[in-house]
This record gives sequence, C-alpha cells and structure tokens, in this order.
Amino acid sequence: MKKFEYKIVNFRTHGMVNLVLTKDHEKQMNQLGEDGWELVDINDAKTGRTIMGIFKREKND
Repeated sequence: MKKFEYKIVNFRTHGMVNLVLTKDHEKQMNQLGEDGWELVDINDAKTGRTIMGIFKREKND
C-alpha cells in the first residue's frame, strides 16, 4: 500500500483585494516539485494576505 507525507506552505502574497502569487512563489513551488512534492490544493488561508498550499509526496519506506 502506498504511503504519503504532506507539507503545508503558507505563501505570503501581494495585493489587498486580489491575492497575487509572484515569480518567487513559482520558483519555490518548482523547487518543491523537484524535491518530489506535488501540489494537491491551494486556497486562501483566511489569514489576511496568505495563500495556503498543500503538497504531498509518496513516502519511500
């Protein structure tokens, strides 16, 4: 049976009304992808100017 681990990342955004991710966020997400993490959900974390990304990857036990 497959096993997974999860990571929650809070991305600090720019903008007040519309939350905007930047090229720096893209770079961070690409690095997570290189490390085997897959973005499975992203949403407004309801904490002001933050977007929460949830990532998962298969555990190698």
